[in-house]
Formats: sequence, structure tokens, C-alpha cells
Amino acid sequence: MRVSDSLFLRLGLTIICLFTLSALLMSWLASHFTNDAMFEQSKMHLEAALTSRATIVEDHYRVTQEQVANLAQTDTIIAATTAFTSGLDQLEADMMGNGPTPEQINADLTAFYTQEFSSRFDRDINVPHYLPKSNAARLAQWIYIVKNPNPVGKKNEGYTPQVTTSYQNAHERFHSQMNRFLKSFDFYDVFLFDKKARLVYSSKKETDFATDFNSGPYAKSNLGDTVRTALGSERHTVFTSDLKRYAASYNEPASFFATPVFDNNQLIGTVAFQLDNKRVNRVISDSHGLRNSGETYIVGSDLYMRTDSRFSDTSTILIQKVDTKASRAVTSGETGSVVTKDYRGVSVLSQYRPLNIAGLNWGMLAEIDESEIHEPAFSLTKKIVPLLIATLAVVSAITYTLFKYGVERPLANITFTARKIVGGDYSARTPVTNSDEFAVLAQSQNQMAEAVQTHINDLEAALKEVKELKGLLPICAFCKSIRDDDGYFRTVESYLVGKSNLEFTHTFCEQCVSVHYPEDSEELEKNTASKH
Repeated sequence: MRVSDSLFLRLGLTIICLFTLSALLMSWLASHFTNDAMFEQSKMHLEAALTSRATIVEDHYRVTQEQVANLAQTDTIIAATTAFTSGLDQLEADMMGNGPTPEQINADLTAFYTQEFSSRFDRDINVPHYLPKSNAARLAQWIYIVKNPNPVGKKNEGYTPQVTTSYQNAHERFHSQMNRFLKSFDFYDVFLFDKKARLVYSSKKETDFATDFNSGPYAKSNLGDTVRTALGSERHTVFTSDLKRYAASYNEPASFFATPVFDNNQLIGTVAFQLDNKRVNRVISDSHGLRNSGETYIVGSDLYMRTDSRFSDTSTILIQKVDTKASRAVTSGETGSVVTKDYRGVSVLSQYRPLNIAGLNWGMLAEIDESEIHEPAFSLTKKIVPLLIATLAVVSAITYTLFKYGVERPLANITFTARKIVGGDYSARTPVTNSDEFAVLAQSQNQMAEAVQTHINDLEAALKEVKELKGLLPICAFCKSIRDDDGYFRTVESYLVGKSNLEFTHTFCEQCVSVHYPEDSEELEKNTASKH
């Protein structure tokens, strides 16, 4: 590999590596900042959704409680409570001789409870436990439930018993108004209790109708607790029960409002309303603005859901337990947000706050899957990576071209010339075609080569001059000694040795031998002749 190729490869790889690292860093920073931005945006959206829905629920309960308190003091509720209490007390006497026998009533009630009531439970129930205990209650249920041709859940619709009783007179007078209350205020049912906690009127006529809530089958229900509490309270005080399964509503979750009813200053009973959970559930379950995985829901102090989960095809009210960091915090009265596992085991961003509803320890949570929060950043990364790869390819191609024509070729020319000079060709020169740094380097190399060549030529000329010993030498006419530059006379041998690389050896010429060594002249002549 040529030197220029090696340098070109190293420089190219270095630039590509630096660009790759920069691109990766930029991708990470873009993803990181996008992640942070989406997290904060999701947090704000959740907080807005939580606040808006919580406000709706709190306002709904507050308005409902005010409505219940005001309705309890209307002439209609006061008159209806009095009339139904009196009518139920007289029902047996009014029906004496005009109704079925007690045996027939018991048989018909038992058949209804077995075929209609118990069949709607997902478990076996003790039918005798739920049958009314008093004769008046059995008779009232026989007239208004068993003989009512309307289906279960619609017993409040268009049915007029063909009986002449004080209770029926009160029913004809007030029942339509009670039905209007249901529609106007979005209630499921309306109840009137006397001051002994006996349910003297129910619009829907479910199996709690006419029973005693002090000792009857529904005494321990949340409605029973709420009614007894209301009977011992002051005027305008409204009590709200938590959602619990209510057997009379076929074990569906039910919540109640109750407040005492006073005629002037005399307690005459309690009015109670069963809340229709569909409205609250509809508001809370609305996923508008919560993207694909967002949801809001309510939990109670027992950590069970009070509204349905978005991710379930069946109701999760009082079924799905939410034992998470967020649910435990909100039922403890805390407000905040946290990334945690939800009831599905999925990592979510959870925003939570307690609900300000008198009598209820509820908390609302708004959550969205953490993966969906990070999805935009992930999508951005997936888009950036191909762009970076394409950009890297373009930059690599441009870098290769620039180095090929801007670095590799000039450097190769300089290297080629240098090698020729090293080989002894001091006439070699690098062509200069532009004015960049490589051109400066080439010019410097050419100048150096020219200076070296000039110096070598000078040395060669000097050496040649020394070898030729040009010029005049002062020599003695008698002893033949030569006078040097310092003015001293030296023998020819010492002078020449000092001025050149010559070395001397001694011999005799023929004339000197015959004159100075006649006795050896013949031998020396033979030696001289043999050498030639």
C-alpha cells in the first residue's frame, strides 16, 4: 500500500467515525428531548383530563345532594310520605275480603322470587330470607310486583291495580310525579321511608318494596345504613352511600342519597334516591383526548373500581381491584403523578387526585401507557436513522472524492518525487497545479531538491579541482620542496598527502639504481622486468 493510500484511508475512516458518532449523539439527543417533551405534554394532558372529569363528577354529586335536600322539603314529598305511610298501614284492612288468601299470596311470591328474582343472580340465594316478613309487605308486593305485568326493572311503568285502597289512591296521586323526578334528575329509583325505616314507596317496585330496613332482608345494605343515619339527622342533611352491590337491584352496584323529611318540625320519614351510575360511568369512561391507551377511572377506599375500565368488555365496577402506588396514594388523600405499574401490570404515567364529595373517600386516576408516551420519540428515531445512513453515505462519497482529488493525488505526486530524489535523481520535480497547502509543500520540495542538486554540483566541481591541482606551485630549484600556503617548505610527498587523498610508496628508477646501487642493479632490473 502506498503511503498516501494509508493516510487517505486513516483520514477517511477518522472523519466517517467522527460523523457517525456525531450523528448517533444527535439522534440520541433528539430522541431524549422528544421523550422529555412528550412526557411533559402527556402529563399536562392527563392533568387536564383528570381535572375536567373530576370537576364534572364533583359537581354532579354536589348538585344531586342539593336537589335531594330541596326535594325533601317540597310539599309533594311531605304529602306523599304521609299518604303512603298511612296507606300501607291500612292496606290489609282495605283488602280484607277482596284479596287472595295468605296462602295464595305466599305461593305467588315464592314463585316470583324463585323464577324472576333468584334467576338473575350468578349464584344460588336463600329465597325465604328475602321474602317479606309482614303481611302488609307481602300483600303490597303481591299487588304491585307479582301482579304487575311489566318486566323486572320497569315495574314503574303504566300499571294500575284494580283495587280500592288508601294506598292505591296515594299511588295514583303521586306515582307519576315520582317518575318525573327519576327522569328529570337522572335517578334510577326514588324511595320513601316512614320514621321506622319501613320502605312505604318505591317507584321501581323491586323486592325491597314495603320491607323493614331495621330488621328486614336489606337492613344491612348500604341503603339501610344510609336511611337509618338520615333518620337520626337534622333537616337538610344529605347522606351519600358508597357503591356496593345491592341485592334488591339484582346484586348490581348501587349508590344512594338520603335525607330526613320533616312536616313542620316533626320527623315523618326519609326520602332516598338511587343514583343511576351510567351517567357518571359514561363521563369517566369517555376516552376522548386520551389517545389509544389513556383512561380515567375512580377507586374507593377499598381500592376497587367505582367505574368501568376502558380495557374490559364487561363491567369492572367493584370487581377490578387497583392495588397500585397511585391508588394507595390517592385514597390516602394525596395528589400527584407517578410512573408505575397499573392494575393490568402495564407501566403507565398515572395522574391522581382525591374527589371532593361529601361522605365518599374516592379518588380519580388518569393514566396512559408509558410505551405510548415514548412512541413518538421511537418513531422519530426510526425516521432519523435512515436519513443519517443516507447522509453518511453521501458524506462518505464526498469525502472520498475530496480526498481522492484534493489530497491523495497531490500527496502521491510529492511522494513519487521524493522517492526519485532519494534514488539519486535530483532533477526530479513535483508539478504544481494549484495554490493550496500541497502546492506550497511541492514548491518547498522542489526548492529543496534544487538546492541539494546545486550543492552537490559545487562539491563535485571542488573535488575535481582538488584532484587536478590546478594553479602555480612554488618549488625549490634544488631540493624540490614545495612552499605551502603558510609559507613553509614541505616535501612533495607531505604536501600532496595534505592536499589530496593520495598515499605514497617508494621505488627506484633505472638511472638511480645504476648510480646509487650498482651492486644491486641487476637484481632490481630483473624484479622490475618481472612486474611488467
